[in-house]
Amino acid sequence: MIVVYAGPTIDHEAIRQQLDCVCLPPISHGDMLRLLPQMPDAIGIIDGYFEGAPSVWHKEILYALDQGVHVYGAASMGALRAAELHPFGMTGVGQIFEWYRDGVVEDDDEVAVLHGPAEAGFMVASEPMVSIRATLQLAHQQQLLDEAQKNRLLTAAKSTFYKNRSWSALLEQSDELLGDEALTATLKNWLAQNRIDLKKQDAVKMLQTMQRDQASFGRKFETSHHFEWTNVWDSAFYEHGQIRASLAPPGSDDQKVLDQLRLDPDLFQRYHDRALLHWICNNRVETPAGDDGVKAALKQFRAENALASHTQLLDYMEQAELDEARLTTLLEDVSRVDHVRESAGDLRPGIIDQLKLDGRYLELLETARRKQGTLQSTGVDPDHPGVVNAQLLTWYFGQQLGAPIPQRLEDHLTRTGFDTANDFYRIITADYLYWREQDR
Repeated sequence: MIVVYAGPTIDHEAIRQQLDCVCLPPISHGDMLRLLPQMPDAIGIIDGYFEGAPSVWHKEILYALDQGVHVYGAASMGALRAAELHPFGMTGVGQIFEWYRDGVVEDDDEVAVLHGPAEAGFMVASEPMVSIRATLQLAHQQQLLDEAQKNRLLTAAKSTFYKNRSWSALLEQSDELLGDEALTATLKNWLAQNRIDLKKQDAVKMLQTMQRDQASFGRKFETSHHFEWTNVWDSAFYEHGQIRASLAPPGSDDQKVLDQLRLDPDLFQRYHDRALLHWICNNRVETPAGDDGVKAALKQFRAENALASHTQLLDYMEQAELDEARLTTLLEDVSRVDHVRESAGDLRPGIIDQLKLDGRYLELLETARRKQGTLQSTGVDPDHPGVVNAQLLTWYFGQQLGAPIPQRLEDHLTRTGFDTANDFYRIITADYLYWREQDR
């Protein structure tokens, strides 16, 4: 997966014409941390927030590089961060990156623009200083302006607050700055055909570079620099919902406790919901109820209540005294809850915390260790149990849970937090072997 953060510099449709990728809004602090669990192959940064939201940290990009992600930057925030981090492996592309890298420009306001919200397509309302520089340099090269005239216009533009920079504002001053009304009129006509959008040009170059390099994204990026895990980074890491890969490695106490907990679906769901509630209290999340979410909730509702036909659905609604409006409201609520669950991501660390808070952690750990010890002492090999999956399912659901085998095992796996069916069979196999030894 390739991800590109962009907004006012270039629209997402234009990006996808250059590169097959996921397009996200301008990057801010925490966005990359929330993205990394989805294991992107490469990240391209074009736009990012300078004010109104914390800017993306250098450390976030260094961590992505350390995790093997190829990271590119150009045009705006991407050029800034690439100029600062190219010695560590971030790939910078374009003229603006080179200007920052070589010290030709230094200030953030060189690329900052006033723009509208995402709902308005990040409509740009000012001119970036870097584009003014490139355009006036072209005018000088074409001998429309001499060196002194070019520099007077550059100085005037630079002294203007970035939100107020525009060609119209600069041209209003040009009669006085150039001392030549005819030249001002000529410059205005010339700009109509020759104005350079340097940020967009560099953004396209970056996308083309990523397209060219795409074959290498199958291999993890290898950095030669050591990533230092600091206290400040640790706080930011967990604040934005990350889980360290080493939190519950196979065989760890945390993993043993989770395996034991997942044998009891109801108990697992209870602690999952407690962890989710804790996450909601510490994170702000929007909960839209779009048509797709409502349709998914309706599909789940009909499956759970065996309402295969439209007639069965109507009969159920009549018996349960549910009219269409009320059912739609309830399904919208389900859709919102599902959205929150997806936003929260992996809640296993939170589940572990909740288990430790009320003492169940040590109880489950003791049970898991006892089972493991019994199997080891009797020489039973869980990898060669001598039992087929169908027998395991009958034993686990019928004897242990007192429930029928679900028609879709995937639904049970999702409910109990299993990543794969192999993990599920691994756990119930060990539990079955322990039960068999105890029953002898």
